[in-house]
Formats: sequence, structure tokens, C-alpha cells
Amino acid sequence: MEKEEFQKKLAELGALAAKNEKRLTNRQVRDFFDALELSEEQYELIFAYLASRQVVVEGYVPAKKQEEERQAQVPLTPEEESFLRSYQKDLDRLELLEEAELLELCRQVEETGDDLLKARLTEQLLPEVLRLADEFRGREVQLGDLVQEGNIGLLLALETLGMRPAGSSALSYLREEICKAISQAVEDHCTEKEAGSHLAQRFNELSDQIRKLTDELERQVSVDELAVYMNMPVEEIEDLLKLAGEGTGEEAGEASR
Repeated sequence: MEKEEFQKKLAELGALAAKNEKRLTNRQVRDFFDALELSEEQYELIFAYLASRQVVVEGYVPAKKQEEERQAQVPLTPEEESFLRSYQKDLDRLELLEEAELLELCRQVEETGDDLLKARLTEQLLPEVLRLADEFRGREVQLGDLVQEGNIGLLLALETLGMRPAGSSALSYLREEICKAISQAVEDHCTEKEAGSHLAQRFNELSDQIRKLTDELERQVSVDELAVYMNMPVEEIEDLLKLAGEGTGEEAGEASR
């Protein structure tokens, strides 16, 4: 990269920041320099330059802070440690390509769609999958599961490589798709957990009402009686009992025991 070209791009970025009231996003900055294929160290210099010009970059975390946060992460579980040792052992056997070679491999995959080239590119990006998965660790999803989701995201992204957004390099696209897949897995887990918590709460409420009505009538109550008492559809009560393993029989009193 020529010094003059880099300085010109910096000046253009400064003008863009001024137009946006000295606010940019991390993605805007990276997309702006995407064609130059900069290293992380060079991006750090760019972010430092912007900070010196009082430009706020949303979503950017300095490398030093990232390392501090990584060190403060939740410790690996025994299962994660075992997975990481095994996975890292496989990665150590790889002969990793340089960034320029990776981009050339991406170009070949995009042009030919060759399965062997796809397999080689997938192998080359396995360390990236692990790195991105590790960034999401500690959110109640096992590291191995995060890596698996990242690998699936990578394989799917390879099939749509030629349809990536204009101005985005092949490697940037693949990395973003890996990150999206991992992020979605974490989000899905949180959604399922919330749904499970809500279901447990609903069943506890149902059990309380069954117990209360049973005490009042001094006998087991039917689902129909409970539906009237709670002003709740019979089907919903039956579904809750079924999910809780209580069956859908006409007598609901035993569900509270």
C-alpha cells in the first residue's frame, strides 16, 4: 500500500466523519479501507488517528481493552477445556496461508465453485471460527456448540460468496457470516431459556390454582372445571399439563401434588 494512497484515504475518512458530526461506526471504518486489505495493527493506527481528531467510533474496542476483557472472561469448563485441546491439536497440523493467499483462494472458490477448493478454504478458516466463537464464550452456550454453529455458518456462506454485498471483500463477508451464525445461536439459546422460564412460571400458576380449587371442592378437579375457574382455554391447560408430563386426563388435581 502506497503511503500517498493511505493518507488520501485517511483524509477522505476525516471528511466523512466531519459530515457525520464526528461520529462513525466500526463497520464504516473497516468497509472504507476494505479494498486495501489492512492488518489489525494498521486499523489500530487508524482508530488512534480518529481518536486524536475527537472522532467517536461506535462499536470499536481498543485491542488492549479487548485483551483485558478476554482475561476477565468466565473460565473454561472442563468440557470446554477438553474440546479446546482436541480442536487446537487439529489446528496445529494446518499450514495456514497468508492473507493475500487466502484472498486468492476465495477468488478461485468464487469463480469455480470447486468442492475441493471450498474444503481447503473451510480448513483455512477454522482458526477464525474458533477465535470468533471464543468472543461469545461465557453466555451459557458451550464453546464446542459455538464452534459448530460457526462452522455451519461458514459452509453456508461459501455457497453465497458470489452474492456478497458490493464493496465487501470475500474474507470480510465470510467472517461476518461466521459471526452472525454464532451470534444467532446465542440469541436462540437465550430465547429458548426465556420461553422455558415462562412455561415454568405458567405451570406453577396452574398448579397453585389446581391446589386452591381442589381444597375448596375437597376433591380432584377436572380440566373443564379448572378452565372455567381460571377463565383459561381447556386446550392451553391440557398443553401445559402435557408439557409438564402430567398427561391430559380429565382429572387435573394430581398435577398439583
